[in-house]
Amino acid sequence: MKTNEFTLFSQLYTCYYHVVAKILEETMRRPLTRCQIEDLARTYGYDESVLAVVPRLVQGDWPFLKPDKSPSGTYSSALKNLPFPQPLTRLQKSWLKSLMSDSRIRLFFTDAQLKELESFLSDTIPLFYMGDFCLFDQYKDHDPFSSAMYREHMHTIMEAVCQQRFLNISYLSQRENILTRTWLPCRLEYGQRDGKFRLYAMAFRKNGRQRIDLLNAARILSVKKTDVIFPSPVDVDSFLDHTLCTQPLVLEISTKRNALERALLHFSCYQKKVERMESSTAYHCTIYYDKRWETELLIQVLSFGPVVKVLGPESFLQLMRDRLKRQALLMADTL
Repeated sequence: MKTNEFTLFSQLYTCYYHVVAKILEETMRRPLTRCQIEDLARTYGYDESVLAVVPRLVQGDWPFLKPDKSPSGTYSSALKNLPFPQPLTRLQKSWLKSLMSDSRIRLFFTDAQLKELESFLSDTIPLFYMGDFCLFDQYKDHDPFSSAMYREHMHTIMEAVCQQRFLNISYLSQRENILTRTWLPCRLEYGQRDGKFRLYAMAFRKNGRQRIDLLNAARILSVKKTDVIFPSPVDVDSFLDHTLCTQPLVLEISTKRNALERALLHFSCYQKKVERMESSTAYHCTIYYDKRWETELLIQVLSFGPVVKVLGPESFLQLMRDRLKRQALLMADTL
């Protein structure tokens, strides 16, 4: 792959890079079949990595594997040495310095880690400043990311999600009632449009039945750890299946402008199925979504412009037409 094919560093050292590096590392040790290579791509990447990475490797578009002459159809690495280390480029360091100014990043690091990062990037000029961007079509009442209490709650919740630990949580409901219950945090989700983190937490009823509650992180008043650990991972999607639309969104995604990779990253929080269209360079992507997030999904789809085409359902297409008409009227009024 030629380095001049990289746009900034959209493909440099990303997940696909590490997937390829792992495949090359394993094929240097022993020849692997295509099926084994696909398993590695799924393990160290995403299910879609099989579509995006493996065909380019085995067909020779990326000349890193060579087919063996064995009847089992195996492949070996074409490299003589293991993939090289990945030092950060000046551009990457500059991008990281810019991210440090985003108040949300402090939710995912401790003070010691932030101090170390700031020291590492002390001589780096930011690639951009948050004030360079003017965001529109978003709510302004975002979560208080800079609040010390909010940050402490988020750290505790994220630790509990990883440990599968129950938490005692006091929560202010939308009806202004204070609820104090024991929940098992299962998943955090961020809404780009409203700027809010939502927590999917499992609660147990007195009869032993389980349910998933959706909590706004900013409405959490207090969080306390318990000593109770849930023995197995929770399949949140199975609890939420009944909330999904009966007619999923079907998209046709072009391969131009790295659209497939961008779309898979952008829609990573949704249940989806991706298939390559026969005799075509496009992909079909079926997205199963919660009706409550339909407006947010609509905005995300529109942001891709001509590289993503909505095939159905008709109800979603009508929402698109209505929104574009309103946008056209707003633009006409400003001229």
